[in-house]
Amino acid sequence: MDAYNLDPRQLIRIEAVHGGFLYQHLYAAACLFQAARTGVTHVVVENDEDVELLQDRERIYAQVKKRAANLIYSDIEGALERFDAIRAEHSEGRRKGTCRFAIVTNSAPSPNLAERMEAEGWPSDVVVLYPGSEPEDDVLPQPRASIEEAFEACRGSAETLPFAVLAPETLVWKLAGRIMAASAGAEPNPDHAFVVADLPALFEQLVIQLQDFPAPPLRYRPQDNEPSLANGHRVRMIVGFSGAGKTSWVSQTALHATDRLAYYDVADISGPAIASAVSRELAARIYGSRGGKLGEILLPGASGTEILFAIGRHLAEDKLTATVVLDNAHRVPAGDLVALVNASEHLRFVLLAQPGTSIARIEATIGIKAELLAGWSNETAAAEGASVGCRGSYEDYERLLRLTGGLPLYVQNALKIASESYGGDLSQLIAALQERTHITETAQELILSDGFATFNEIDRHATAALSLSDVPMTQAEAAGVLNRSFAIEPAAAAAAFRRLRSSGVIQIFGIDHFKIHDAMRPLGLACFDESGGEHLQKAREAIRDLLIATLQQDNDRQRVFLLLRMFVALGNIKPLVEMATDELFHEMGYMGEIAGYLATAAQSDAISAEDRFWALDGLVFAHFKAGDKADIEDKLDRMEELIRKETLGLQERLALGMKRMVFAARAQDAATVKAIMKDLTRVLPKTPQHLRVARYNYAHAMYELGQMEECVIATLDLVSEYYGVLGLTINDVMAKNPDKIFPLLSEGKNHTDNLKHLADALDLQSKALRAIGKNPGLGPIHAMKFYSMAHSLDSFVRVGQELVDDFVGHHDYIGARNVIETNLMPTIVGLKLAGRVIPVRSQYAVVLAYCGAFDEADAEMARLIPYESGLDEEGQRELQNQRAYITYLRDNPPPPQREMPAQLSGPAAKP
Repeated sequence: MDAYNLDPRQLIRIEAVHGGFLYQHLYAAACLFQAARTGVTHVVVENDEDVELLQDRERIYAQVKKRAANLIYSDIEGALERFDAIRAEHSEGRRKGTCRFAIVTNSAPSPNLAERMEAEGWPSDVVVLYPGSEPEDDVLPQPRASIEEAFEACRGSAETLPFAVLAPETLVWKLAGRIMAASAGAEPNPDHAFVVADLPALFEQLVIQLQDFPAPPLRYRPQDNEPSLANGHRVRMIVGFSGAGKTSWVSQTALHATDRLAYYDVADISGPAIASAVSRELAARIYGSRGGKLGEILLPGASGTEILFAIGRHLAEDKLTATVVLDNAHRVPAGDLVALVNASEHLRFVLLAQPGTSIARIEATIGIKAELLAGWSNETAAAEGASVGCRGSYEDYERLLRLTGGLPLYVQNALKIASESYGGDLSQLIAALQERTHITETAQELILSDGFATFNEIDRHATAALSLSDVPMTQAEAAGVLNRSFAIEPAAAAAAFRRLRSSGVIQIFGIDHFKIHDAMRPLGLACFDESGGEHLQKAREAIRDLLIATLQQDNDRQRVFLLLRMFVALGNIKPLVEMATDELFHEMGYMGEIAGYLATAAQSDAISAEDRFWALDGLVFAHFKAGDKADIEDKLDRMEELIRKETLGLQERLALGMKRMVFAARAQDAATVKAIMKDLTRVLPKTPQHLRVARYNYAHAMYELGQMEECVIATLDLVSEYYGVLGLTINDVMAKNPDKIFPLLSEGKNHTDNLKHLADALDLQSKALRAIGKNPGLGPIHAMKFYSMAHSLDSFVRVGQELVDDFVGHHDYIGARNVIETNLMPTIVGLKLAGRVIPVRSQYAVVLAYCGAFDEADAEMARLIPYESGLDEEGQRELQNQRAYITYLRDNPPPPQREMPAQLSGPAAKP
């Protein structure tokens, strides 16, 4: 998943606890399904034991355990002691009948526990049941290895019941929910017991509750941070465009709800009649089979609100709750909804609605706040894409989510089009959608175009101009863009913003920032086809100028990406070339956005020779950084030709010389390296700044040539000199975070370049030390600090990954996991470094395996499978190797976790 939590270890523990409870509830459901044919009269949950089965003369006590590894004795030691106490209760006559006991588990016993079970002292009335064990009898179901297998077993049992109208999986989830409520002592089973003779009525009741709900999708995929149906609020409103998955969500979550449910589509019911229609159907649904109560509720002449009040009163008497789902609630006048929901405080309501002017009135009148479904995450979209044969990278799916707003129907439809019309290549479809050259009309366009057609001209123009931006703006910024694009005055713009917000087209961020909803942006952009290219040009120029003016105060990564796109769209080559020669530009991961554009510009005679040279320089730098050898020599030759023919200056000669030296070093051509260095020394300006850059490049060349000792010596002096330039000492950096180091920097200078160069020198020195078998010490950690301070995010993540490997090499697996969880994952998720997501997450899976968390490692790798086909050959091979290595570690455990020395592990020790 794309959302990251503060403490992944805590999340894993929470998932394990709830997974154990769910496994237990499914086992209890399996007992209920086969209770009648095995002579069981009652099934009790969460009493003395997890599950208790009562027969006429015997009571069976079962403790249910779900474990990720083999069951060990300490897992069940407490249960065995409790069995002794229960056994005494029966033998001394305080409990009727005989007793026997079972440990039910999904894991086989460990060798030590298996030996204990065979020994003489093991109680004869205690059996351990696990997948593959010999069944004791038909009373206790055979346990399954996982929650999925347990569910499938219950599903198979549910299929034998005579309820053809209802899907068996629906019945299983509803029964599991009822068991969960009974475990909590909630009505209608406050005594934790199910009477087997009453099961047919219970099954029928569950079927009646759900048979009028829309059928959930055959393969439902949850939305990001999806809410539950009941969250403690009596009245809720879920708002989203058609296609947002509201109905699918409510029909799926209804499977897991424990109270009475009713669903009504009120689209064609007039407002005044809604209370009467809903109340009478609800009364018949809840009390239709309960003798005289229905007659008490449906009194002659009773109004709809009176009937609802009576239903609520009887629910309260029976200690029950009921939830009423009203679909298309936006079509009902707010006043009529108020009368309906206020009729009884014992009834809960969930209103499903589409954006529109009525939503604000409903919110204000009822006093509620609309909730939005968050749409699919990148991971969910990738899983759906893989299921229909699509190939795409993490970046491709991120772009698809921006184009569709993540709305499930629109994502599904786009993936289907990619599969059927673009050979499964998601990147091709995305390019066609962005350029509006696709042939097949998407469901998104078909559904939303009807609403868009009702907008007035100003609203359409406002949507169009702001659709060029995928980052939020303030009202003043947006109004300025509209004024320059379509000459819309601020007052008219403000009125348009209010209308667009009420219709759901505008999304609010924070207090005063908003943008056009991603799902509406394709329609807004298409509006430029009607209004003409002049307005499109003006809108792009307005956004470009706005971003240039505000980037000094708001250097937001997404705003920089948007500015790049505006430069490209407007053909502004000069600023692109200037940015491409800036190291930080590459560090922020922007090069992929414009590499193709720079390559075209570098060959254009319409571009100045100087700009062509620096475009090539930026491309060569990108090749070096990515370790890509493609066309480097050709580009270097073209740069040299430009210098010679166009008589370019010293800066160009120095840039070419430095890159020639590194290229020769990578080719192991030591003679050329020395010749270039000698030539550069003659022409290099004798300023400290130029000399430091040259010394770093020389040290880098020594590293590429394998002369590690010389590289280490060269970087030692360089590191010391950069510390001096920054006004720092080693002690200023030790055990301090960047926010504590910044105030110590020498004043009056912009230190970004020097911070980056110090980090580069520390990183290079660390790599050279590793190469000669020495420990780089704190070098990588300090490099990460300085990369972070310089906003060199790509290098920050790369060095962090190398640091993780260092920790693993020193058998500190917990430390390696901590680096990923507290430094790398928050960075790539928070800053949307899409290109780094898969490498870091696959490395994380390997580290989990080193920590012994093999189930979590397998689950993490499984979540990456949908992206595998979208990777290049090297990326696919890396994933396959890591998957194989996790399997190897399972069979060949690594050395144990390195322990901290005793003198460092006391209460006074600092992390």
